[in-house]
Amino acid sequence: MELTKLRNVENRVLSGLELDARVPFSKLGRRIRKSQQQVSYTANALIGKGVINGFYAIVDYSKLNVLDFRVYFKLSYISKDKYEELMNYLVSDPFTSWVAACGGSYDLICTFFARNPSQFNKNLRRVMASFPRQLENYTVLTTIVNRKFGMKYLMSRPKPEMIFGGDREPEEVDITDLSILDELSMDGRKSSVEIGEKLSLTPKTVIDRMKKLTERKILLGFDQLVDPRRMGYIPALLIIKYHNITPELDPEMTLYLRNHPNITWIAKTIGEWDIEVSIHARDEMELRNIEMDIRQRFANLIQKTESIPIYRNYKKNYFPRFLLEKENSGD
Repeated sequence: MELTKLRNVENRVLSGLELDARVPFSKLGRRIRKSQQQVSYTANALIGKGVINGFYAIVDYSKLNVLDFRVYFKLSYISKDKYEELMNYLVSDPFTSWVAACGGSYDLICTFFARNPSQFNKNLRRVMASFPRQLENYTVLTTIVNRKFGMKYLMSRPKPEMIFGGDREPEEVDITDLSILDELSMDGRKSSVEIGEKLSLTPKTVIDRMKKLTERKILLGFDQLVDPRRMGYIPALLIIKYHNITPELDPEMTLYLRNHPNITWIAKTIGEWDIEVSIHARDEMELRNIEMDIRQRFANLIQKTESIPIYRNYKKNYFPRFLLEKENSGD
């Protein structure tokens, strides 16, 4: 993969979009003392270079009474065509949230939304039945809570932490709210005018609905999907199994991870592993040093770790699209 040498203005635009991926280009331009046209041109250039691969809304799926299950797949021998068929199948599945190619002990990470464990099990069985010779075995984790910090190395100032998932009181939402969330999850920069035209709503209605979804903490914000490898960073997951969890050590470790400049998010889980830590490192040695530092600092808490390189993100979407399809079907 070709490394992209970023210009100063590109770094500043990336920084602004990392803080808020929906910020108007005119506002971002005033902040970095560039014209709206130059900011727009720069953002489009970053998209063209493959540094930015899209924009999306962060939706707290737990407020929609939905659970998140993570599956690490090990693939058997698979041809390029069959691999692409599998990826396309998972990306287009309305129950999937994150699809990524990885290394280490696994080849593929896929997260599934579901109302309950039974629904998740049916969907996992459906996927396995569709590709019986390709999906060799798998490990399942149930997500407890996600904490998103952002790429701190890109930002000029700290980004407010986003916490979603977990034990939330479900909110009532109608099909209009679901449709707006769906549009924003696919393109976080889509204007209220465009969304209104698509859904036969006025722009004011779209804006008012977005404001209420934000006030209810269903719509948490907007992010950009960046390829860190294009900027010279190696993305990896450090998965951790605890010896035990004490009231003192777990919050201490969470605070350390939140403040670490190379850690972009964490997910607490139930299953074979207790926590996922997303790391962006400059090289393999820095990645190794970060892992060793975490293990040494929290040796009393950590039983074992495993590092999983992330090669490519095929999908990242925090809206459970199956909810919308269910509403449209009248079920």
